[in-house]
Amino acid sequence: MTGATRHTHLKHQLSSFAVIGVASTVANVALFYLLNLTMNAQVANALALIITTIFNTAANRHFTFGVRSREGAGRAQLQGLVLWLIMWAATALALFLLLHANPDASHTAQSAVQLAGNVVATLIRFVMLRRWFAPKPVVAASE
Repeated sequence: MTGATRHTHLKHQLSSFAVIGVASTVANVALFYLLNLTMNAQVANALALIITTIFNTAANRHFTFGVRSREGAGRAQLQGLVLWLIMWAATALALFLLLHANPDASHTAQSAVQLAGNVVATLIRFVMLRRWFAPKPVVAASE
């Protein structure tokens, strides 16, 4: 299977997305935890998501979907911003609900809730990235 063909297969896309997603999620939760030590949970959440979304979008575009050219990279990051908004909404809502129910929730509890919101948003992220970046299978012309 060639590299171009590999990137059209769902199995490759899911496995690559999962590896990148785990790395991004670990980085996101670590950044959130560290930032949350010095600032409001919602601000820490937004900053951690912005930073990891930029790298996640570039990595998925390149490794998961095989888009190697710089052409369209800016557009891809704008699309990543749309995904950031979805992820931010999911995680911000989860944090809001936690802090509403328990204003004294620990940083660890806040990080766990932020992670849960991130997991939900990740499912949406894969579907949208696949729709935007996945190479379309080439249909052979019949002779």
